[in-house]
Amino acid sequence: MKILFLISGRHAPASRFRILQYVPRLQAAGHECVVAPSIPPKYHGFRLIGNRASEWPRRMFRAWDLVGAWWRTYDVVFLERELFSSDFVSLERMFRRVARTLVLDVDDAIFVQHPGKFATLVSLSDCVIVGNRLLYEKVATEHPFTVEIPTVVDLARYVPAPTDRSRRARPVIGWTGLASNIQYLEVVAAGLRELSRQHDFEFQVVAENATPLAGLDLAGVKVRFIPWAEHNEITVLQQFDVGLMPLPDNEWTRYKCGLKLIQYMALAIPAIASPVGVNIDIVRHGETGYLPQTPAEWVDCLGRLLSDPSLREKIGQAGREQIVARYSLDQTTPKFIQTLEQAAAGNRRL
Repeated sequence: MKILFLISGRHAPASRFRILQYVPRLQAAGHECVVAPSIPPKYHGFRLIGNRASEWPRRMFRAWDLVGAWWRTYDVVFLERELFSSDFVSLERMFRRVARTLVLDVDDAIFVQHPGKFATLVSLSDCVIVGNRLLYEKVATEHPFTVEIPTVVDLARYVPAPTDRSRRARPVIGWTGLASNIQYLEVVAAGLRELSRQHDFEFQVVAENATPLAGLDLAGVKVRFIPWAEHNEITVLQQFDVGLMPLPDNEWTRYKCGLKLIQYMALAIPAIASPVGVNIDIVRHGETGYLPQTPAEWVDCLGRLLSDPSLREKIGQAGREQIVARYSLDQTTPKFIQTLEQAAAGNRRL
């Protein structure tokens, strides 16, 4: 097959974990892959003109990708989420006209932001791949060829830290994610403030931009911001003793795929998450991590882990085993390739 991947950007989490890590494996299986990232990236515009004004150059570059798709006649055009974070859908319609097979990948509740556009994208697609069971339940009623493939990590790269973290005098609680999602730390901010009065720890925040931290009340908490970089992402995460994924419970957050949890747990880092959406599928409370609901429960769960290095090791190892069993790139690669091959062949069932 010749496959064109239309992605948000080479550093976008959805692009990296749901598409780019599969490309070498597709190529090894004999398929030709062309990756066309958004220029500029979908969520980061050109610095001089800003993100909103960058929509027009994005459309121009995507129009050029459309011309290339028309000339090269790809077997599959693979669309990550949507081309633009707006209601504009004309170019997706044009790609439908030139694509032999159009595959849509969905790993977030984009139907909350643009419901009409989402319905159009689903109707245009020959196959829809979704990242979790809740998205599957949403989309499968609208499209007969919907396939669930979770967001996963490459366990050859995600290996636990080679050193014993428990020997450090000051344990590290960590969070990683997009700067736009730092706001979710408000869920646990009160718990961290209370915890800082009981325990000596450092709170590390890993993101591309620290600016949103200014809006959080973390008085008394030893906070360290670490700029995110792809080349040392895993090394930085390996320094965490506990990983956090707090979320408010709303229509947008309920459909998230739990990537943070999967990253932490793959590295044998005990994870604590809000019991929202598929977090409750990824974490078994008290066994592979914790799912606190109230500020008091956050303090209790974090306090237990900070006080007991052996408990951190036990929960971390159990979490790692969960990822090995269910969220490994080796496991999902055959299904990913088979889905594309059957979509290209016109077979609507796996």
